[in-house]
Formats: sequence, structure tokens, C-alpha cells
Amino acid sequence: MAPNPKLELTWITEENQPRRQPWLRIEFAEDPRREDSPLRCYDITLDVCPGPRCGCLSIRCQCAPAAANLLPPAPRSAPVFVFDLKNTSLTQTAEVADHAEAQRLGEILHAELTAADQQRLRDWYLAEKLVLIQTTPTDQIDIKGLPDAEDNVMIPFAEVFPLGLALNFRWNDEDWDVSEQYCVQPGCSCKETVLSFLKLRDAAGVLTSEIKDPPTLRYNYQTEVFQPVASGAAGSPSLASLQAALKRLHANLNAQLELRHLIMQSLYLRHYREQTVSHARSLSGGLQAVRAQRVGRNDPCPCGSGRKYKHCCLRKSSQA
Repeated sequence: MAPNPKLELTWITEENQPRRQPWLRIEFAEDPRREDSPLRCYDITLDVCPGPRCGCLSIRCQCAPAAANLLPPAPRSAPVFVFDLKNTSLTQTAEVADHAEAQRLGEILHAELTAADQQRLRDWYLAEKLVLIQTTPTDQIDIKGLPDAEDNVMIPFAEVFPLGLALNFRWNDEDWDVSEQYCVQPGCSCKETVLSFLKLRDAAGVLTSEIKDPPTLRYNYQTEVFQPVASGAAGSPSLASLQAALKRLHANLNAQLELRHLIMQSLYLRHYREQTVSHARSLSGGLQAVRAQRVGRNDPCPCGSGRKYKHCCLRKSSQA
């Protein structure tokens, strides 16, 4: 029997790309039944879903024969796979069905990618998604289905961008994250955000099954003054200690909060403008309909008398 397939996950940094990018290489025997079978080697580049507001965890995997391949390229290059980190499933394009080598690559990727590999890829994916959110021009971000901001409610960033939780930190060996809420009302010049601290994993590594009554504060990212909103459930760390731990890890915290607040305000400004234009068009259409219903002086009177309007009800209305 040929040696087992090998999957290697490495991280590279290119000159024009300051962030480390994952790189997969898969090596397998052309004929797994033969010990002396020649080997095939494929490199796989990974990309995140391009939608800033999309909440999927689907990695696009583009496969190509590696330069070190010991066999000539297959007649057709391998198609694209989509690996879903949420449910660890693999989706293959329709062309894979009649491409045996491509099917093999998918099977190896699904079987050999360890839980640790998947967690590293998840961390990379979330970081890349945040960069995508913060660098995509706001006029190119979809505003359909924005949460209702009536009655001046503050809107959580993660409700607009499901993968927008970005302020992770550690406190006493526990993993925490922060949910941000922002005012999105037109014309509001406030520089505040509401931060709720969410414990994701305890010091023993146990995931939190349900988060209730998180410690919460109102924070001014310009003056750096915070006001307590809720101290959290019994046994929660103090708000001051959580804020200090957050700022230690995120030295540019204030700039991050200001940028995300501006993104939210820009999206809702477009939303309210579109609502105003839609309402104006509706009123204009109604006015045109009313005008279309007006009766001309020489038209038959709408009362059904058979006489012209000017000799019937128009005269009566003017006499009244």
C-alpha cells in the first residue's frame, strides 16, 4: 500500500501582503494500492467570502498542481472547493463529479484537516473578515435588512456585520470578546459606544454555553471616559479590570471604535436617504393619480346626468 496522504498547513507573508496567509499543500499517491505509485502534489490557496455583511464561514479553496509535482499536471486543473468552518463540511462544484482526482483532493482535505488547524483557520478568517469590513467603501456595502434603529436605539455592530466581533482579549486565562453598540441617528455627533463583555471560554478551556447579563459600560472613545451600565452576573470581573485588559491588548482601541462607528453611521445615512427618496416618490405618484382623476370642464359630468361638467356639478359647486 502507498503511504497515507499528507496535508501540510503553513503560513506565509508576502512582500505586498503584511498579514500572514494560510497555505495548504496536499501530497498523495496516484494509485493508493501500489507502494511504488508516483506522487501528486497540490498547493491550495485560501480566500474568505467577499461579502462584508455575510455571516458564513466558508473558505474558498483554489487548487493547482504544485511546482514540486512528480507527475505532469492532470488533463484539467482541479476545480474550486468550499470548506465551511461552521459545520466542517466540504462543498464541491458540479464539475468535480466527473473529476476523480479533484474528488480525492476534497476527501483528503476533509479528513486530514485537524481541529487545531480549523481553529487557526477560523482565527485567520475572522481577522480577514474584519479587514474586509473596514476597508470596503461603505457605498459598496449592502444595506438591505439593516436592523431597525427607530426610537434612537443603539445598534450592535455584530447585528449589521455578523462576523464583526473583533475585540477579543484574555483576562485571568479566560477568553473574552466584546459586543459593540453604536448610535446611528442622522446628525448625531456623539463619540460613545456601549461595550458588553462576553466570556467565551473559562480558564480550563470550557466554552460558555450561554451568556447572560454581561458586564456592560458606556465608553467615550474620544475622552476615554467610561460609565458603568451593568456590573454583570454574580462573580463577574470588575468593569475597570475588563476595560484595562481590553486596552492592553488593543492599543489602538479608540481608533478602531471610531472607524466602526463611522461605518455604521455611513450605512444608516444611506438607508435613511433611500427611505426619504422612496417616500417622496410615493407622494409624487399619489399626487399624479389625484391630478389624473380631475374632471375637465367639457367632460361628461361624473354624476351621470349626461350633461357637460361645466353645465352641471361644476356650476353647482361654484354657486355653493
